[in-house]
Amino acid sequence: MRRRRNSFVGSNITYTKNEPYAVCFYLYNVFKTKSNKILIREYDESINAFLDYTETLDRTERLSKILEYEVKVLEKQNILIPLVEPASKEMMFDDCDIPYIYEQDKKVDREMRSYDRIDKVLIDLHRVMLFADKPVFSSIINAVIFRNGSDYSMNQKLNLTKKMQESIYDISKTEFLVKQVGLSEDEARYVLCMSRLNTMEALRDFSNSEFTNSLADILGMTQKSLNNLLRSDQKLKSFGFIDNEGDYNTALNDCISEQSIEPYFSDLLKPLDCSTAYSLESFSVQKESVEICTELLNGRNPVSILFYGKPGSGKTELAKSICKNNGKKIYIFKNEAEAEDKGDVFRRLVCLLSMDRSDSVIIVDEADSLLRTLDFSFFGKTPSKTKGTVNKMIENCKNKVIYIINHQQQIDDSTRRRFTFSIYFESMPKAMLKSIATQRIEPLDITDDTKTELVSMLDKYHLTGQSVDNIVKTIEAIECKDEEILLKKAEIVMKENSFLLNGKKKKMRDKVKAEYDPRVLNASMDPLKIVNMVQNAARYAEKNKSTENGIRMLFYGLSGTGKTELARYIAEQLGKEIILRRPSDILSCWVGEDEKNIREAFEEAEQNDAILLFDEADTFFYDRNQAQRTWERSLVNEFLTQMEEFSGILICTTNLRNIMDPAMQRRFHILVEFKPMKFDGIKIMLDKYFPDYHLSNKEVEELEDSESVTPGDFGALSSRIRFMNPDDVNSEYILGELKNLQTEKKKQWKEEGSSSEHKIGFGA
Repeated sequence: MRRRRNSFVGSNITYTKNEPYAVCFYLYNVFKTKSNKILIREYDESINAFLDYTETLDRTERLSKILEYEVKVLEKQNILIPLVEPASKEMMFDDCDIPYIYEQDKKVDREMRSYDRIDKVLIDLHRVMLFADKPVFSSIINAVIFRNGSDYSMNQKLNLTKKMQESIYDISKTEFLVKQVGLSEDEARYVLCMSRLNTMEALRDFSNSEFTNSLADILGMTQKSLNNLLRSDQKLKSFGFIDNEGDYNTALNDCISEQSIEPYFSDLLKPLDCSTAYSLESFSVQKESVEICTELLNGRNPVSILFYGKPGSGKTELAKSICKNNGKKIYIFKNEAEAEDKGDVFRRLVCLLSMDRSDSVIIVDEADSLLRTLDFSFFGKTPSKTKGTVNKMIENCKNKVIYIINHQQQIDDSTRRRFTFSIYFESMPKAMLKSIATQRIEPLDITDDTKTELVSMLDKYHLTGQSVDNIVKTIEAIECKDEEILLKKAEIVMKENSFLLNGKKKKMRDKVKAEYDPRVLNASMDPLKIVNMVQNAARYAEKNKSTENGIRMLFYGLSGTGKTELARYIAEQLGKEIILRRPSDILSCWVGEDEKNIREAFEEAEQNDAILLFDEADTFFYDRNQAQRTWERSLVNEFLTQMEEFSGILICTTNLRNIMDPAMQRRFHILVEFKPMKFDGIKIMLDKYFPDYHLSNKEVEELEDSESVTPGDFGALSSRIRFMNPDDVNSEYILGELKNLQTEKKKQWKEEGSSSEHKIGFGA
């Protein structure tokens, strides 16, 4: 059997003296039409609460008189029939010494099995509720709690005094939400009502529908006003206090207990220590942009600043560096809460930014999903469901906020216009990474030579500022005095971080092969002259920085004729890194991703002062007049745009110049055709690869006459014979295999439906 429990059990909220009036008012409205028998069997907690509140308000005597009056009415109506003879010992109510006085009392006794404390008031209450011909509990509540005087008759009609209304609608427990996040009094009353429903045992038995049907009356408003309060663009839903289904966010219970909204953000908003931030000189962002950010954050007005660009490009670190000395509290809002409803994080951010925290700067990290105002589908772009809320959040923000994202494509133009200022971050240049690494490594207890070596090792891998932190943590954790071992382990960390971030990509061979000799090439322009021209142009560009100083070269011709190897040779002669991109690195199944990958390739080369080599670039050179798909045209347009804005050295190689867009061809400064090798070139390659074997001039002429020999043939054959028995290799074998290679090429061309003439036909 259950005891009559205090109605506040299970809640850590301390309720006010007006609570009994408010909860009884809830019970009155919910039970207006509820069957008496169902109420007794299913809502005993509500009955318990009513009896507790009656005692609290010193109204037990009034309740007793009202029930006695109603019992007498039922007796006069012959509904309750007195016993003819006095009750025997067996005719007593359980757990008390009160005898039966009506024939129906045995049934009353059975219905009170869930009560441990039986008294005359409880018995009379059940007599009335079990045998009244209409719902009476609301009438009893009204007569006992909300009426005074000597009139003990029951009536459902309320006639509340002004003082009673003030007690019922008291919002002192949620008034802090009015002050801190700008809720209206109606909204604060709604939250308090939901909190009571969630925490009080007196109200836990209610289903949502039962409570919802009476909610407008409970809150003292019209149904239309309540519906307006619960709209998705109003604060209760946009702040996440209730979800889209109308369910109350129980996180508010802690807020009510502490009388502060701060617990609502406790798992998302953290103080940020900027004391170890890097110096502003470490970043490649324009000095003027940093100054503007600093001035905006130090000003009096709210601002919304957007940092966007490549992952690992230093966005969060720069935000910390800018905020380091501005004298404000710095908080970071991390989009990482594990919530069933992912929108809950966004709604809490909306709530946070509605508050005036003028003494703070809030950095919203990883904000891509939070700021998403565009969705992409097969049918194109469509506004996201949260577009209006995002725009309103930024527009009405009362704070100084820095948003950090990696991609801006998912943000609608209407949203972009609302940011006070923005900075685009390209991939972190090696110089910036080294500057950061130098600062982080300096305090380590290792020799200067080892520090220098650690920084120089960064050239080998594509890393981020976080990778540098990982390296420092590793060095600090290694208890080893041997700095050679330490360097090896640090390099393993670099290598694995690079693989994790970028995948295990093939690194392009930096140097030309030992056998390489540019004289063997049969090109429409002397390769050595090409190298000389590029060197002159590079020296000029260093003195005159401009996109007009970019050098764009197209190498076209048969596969294996030495186009890519000449690009390596140029890079080696200029002492520059070479960045290689193939179609597989660029093309994606996602709309817009190809164009983004093209932009990123040009940006990476620009930042690292590297030569950019697009191999098999015909993929990006569709003739727009012949293109059958829109993405083919957009790909060419993006490539053209990036070419014109690129101030570095661009080399494109292709086997299919004839399909190129004419506008693309006109934008190359140097076009070089690579053809099969001539007699002198073949002789040089034979001497370099097979010096121990001799082919006659006639045999060399036979190879030349095939009009298909390329430098790649010699490398392929050389690789093959390494595994052969030396006795099986001779001059005749070398000649035969080179001829077989030419036959295989021509056979392949024929199967593809093209003659060698057409295959090589790259006339200008």
